[in-house]
Amino acid sequence: MQRRDWLALMGAIATMGLPGASALASTTPLTVVVPFPPGGGGDTLARAAIDPVAKVLGEKVVVVNRPGAGGNIGTSQVVRAPADGRTFGYVTNGIYCVNPHLYGTKTFDPMKDLMPVGQLSVISLVMVLNPKAIAGVTDFASLLEKARMAPGSVPFASAGVGTTSHMAGALLSERTGIDFQHIPHAGGAAAITEVLAGRIPFMIDVMPNVMPHIQAGTLKALAVTTPERSPLLPDVPVFAELGVKDCTLFAWDGFVAPKGTSAADIDRFSKALNKALAEPDVAQRFKKRGAITVQDTPTEFAAFVKDEAPRWEALVKTVRSTK
Repeated sequence: MQRRDWLALMGAIATMGLPGASALASTTPLTVVVPFPPGGGGDTLARAAIDPVAKVLGEKVVVVNRPGAGGNIGTSQVVRAPADGRTFGYVTNGIYCVNPHLYGTKTFDPMKDLMPVGQLSVISLVMVLNPKAIAGVTDFASLLEKARMAPGSVPFASAGVGTTSHMAGALLSERTGIDFQHIPHAGGAAAITEVLAGRIPFMIDVMPNVMPHIQAGTLKALAVTTPERSPLLPDVPVFAELGVKDCTLFAWDGFVAPKGTSAADIDRFSKALNKALAEPDVAQRFKKRGAITVQDTPTEFAAFVKDEAPRWEALVKTVRSTK
């Protein structure tokens, strides 16, 4: 037997038994499209999962950041990608359940053009304030008082139109009856930079994006959006404790594949994701960022998304007038 024939045989044997192993796996790198800028909350969580998944799969996984339009630009790239099991996408509740109701031009329907692979995590949000941004505004009460005195003059930052940080800020505005000015940015990292600089006084963002700054003392945590206090921030009240009712919100994320991707390829990635998230150090890494990992099946993730859609659609209708 020639050496090249032997190598070919060994390569064939190596792929036997791997569920959904693509015929192109040895030549085409596996790509995960993250539709947000590097360094933001979504990008941080996606990469925290992708590296362990790559180890489980035993192959290199390339992360491609394609930000813009609240995640629609990068996600549209996933929709257009070949359904060969070599391209997956990172998605959020904003992409699946908010964007379709905010953007007039629809280049794709996430419910029809994407195939759920697995949920990644559930994420708490925190309202943070730069106490140096506005003289005399150092806590929740003084922020609301300032905003009431001059409606529309106090801005809040978000990671972009349709993102969870936008929805959270708009929900706070609606629940308090105060007109806060929405300033969208190209991703969470850009938004938090403006708050840190004091050009915008506050934002409500996913915990992974704000925790380092809370811990460093550069930003002050005012409230969490969860029904109960976070174990990571036990001294920070929920909005209900501050007199703001029905201001409960949490984000979630996961992975998807282009429509038409084989069940075997989806199952392969899903099982690798669950195995990676089952590692105690990986789960702890997420917990420190304020996210709780989820292990499920593609079918369970699809059912979860379907259940979540009406809740987010109702929220969009509630806060639609807040830009």
